[in-house]
Amino acid sequence: MTGGVPKKYLVYKSRPVSGRQMETKEVDAERMLHLKFVRRLHQMRGTSLLSGVLIRLSALKEYEDSELTAARIAAALGMYIRKGDGQSYETDGNDSKENERELTIQPGIIYDDLKPGEEIGMVKSDRPNPNLETFRNGQLRAVAAGSRLSFSSTARNYNGTYSAQRQELVESTDGYLILQDWFIGAVTRPMYRAWLKQAVASGVIRLPRDLDRSSLYTAVYSGPVMPWIDPVKEAEAWKIQIRGGAATESDWVRAGGRNPDDVKRRRKAEIDENRKLDLVFDTDPASDKGGSSAATKRQEPQHTDDQSEE
Repeated sequence: MTGGVPKKYLVYKSRPVSGRQMETKEVDAERMLHLKFVRRLHQMRGTSLLSGVLIRLSALKEYEDSELTAARIAAALGMYIRKGDGQSYETDGNDSKENERELTIQPGIIYDDLKPGEEIGMVKSDRPNPNLETFRNGQLRAVAAGSRLSFSSTARNYNGTYSAQRQELVESTDGYLILQDWFIGAVTRPMYRAWLKQAVASGVIRLPRDLDRSSLYTAVYSGPVMPWIDPVKEAEAWKIQIRGGAATESDWVRAGGRNPDDVKRRRKAEIDENRKLDLVFDTDPASDKGGSSAATKRQEPQHTDDQSEE
């Protein structure tokens, strides 16, 4: 390392846990992709995304272990025999083990071996703690806020209204998209461009003569998209945006994690096949009466007051 900047990496040729010989190889730093999360510019060491909540998670685990131990102790407690007062309780002064009584508990038991003044009482316990889930959810909300995760996904708790879940999904997706863009810029794009450069240089990929070289490395990197809570509402929202010119059909398809060209190609093949076999479905806009009437209206010629129909 020079000035804290790595120059070379020493890597294993095989997995260290495989039991093989630990052969290593030096690789120049400019040929390595170091996947790490940093919070400052020019930071050499990566930081875990959970670094801000690790202590809280550890404390939560210890608390749950303590509650589990308390619940097990409470479940092991049975019943007790309450002695009477001194006048009703007689003893011969011999406190040997022979005077100890053992009771085998079974369903429908009738115990008639009580002495005068004695009664059986049950040990009441406040375990399991009824507030454990509330406390844990509060801690998990703090963990979700400190790690850019959603509380519903962290706690596997999907209770709530549509508006609340939609708002949570939108906010958490923004954090996921930031990490996704960072991963594309740090790993995916350099890896793709290096592979394409080597493929073109070696002749594996032959470029057309009319290709614009400036667009050679232009690629669309599609990652996981935001899921839909209510597909009907989401579809209606996309229709409004497309009709208003705020989005395109390709944006709608990509929002579902699909390739627009592939969807259009398969859709056209499907419609052509249905028409060839005389199959009519309401998924074909041409078979929709509302759509066909609207199209007919658009095709009708417009007449003005000065024009007369023949």
